[in-house]
Amino acid sequence: MDRFAQFLHRQLDIDLELLRRARQDAETGTHHTCLITPIRGFRECELKTRLLTTHQHCGTGEGPCDELGESYPPEDERGCPTRALIGLPYTDRPGYAPRWRP
Repeated sequence: MDRFAQFLHRQLDIDLELLRRARQDAETGTHHTCLITPIRGFRECELKTRLLTTHQHCGTGEGPCDELGESYPPEDERGCPTRALIGLPYTDRPGYAPRWRP
């Protein structure tokens, strides 16, 4: 489960850096194409971070999805369907393993 969580946290860090650059460009008048506004992007990163924190113990027997019977077995790095879904936007990034797809 740790490799998947580490992968997702790295992707969020990349997203946040891209959004910081977009915000800085907007403040300085420089123009680069960004598909989402920085504010929306930061909100999405915050949402994903909060979900990862909430579901960090899923698959260990101590997470919210474990209590509902919705978690994956301990050998499955994803932990639960929620974490697997958080990873979907990153399927095209280096390091994403096909076995992590929901």
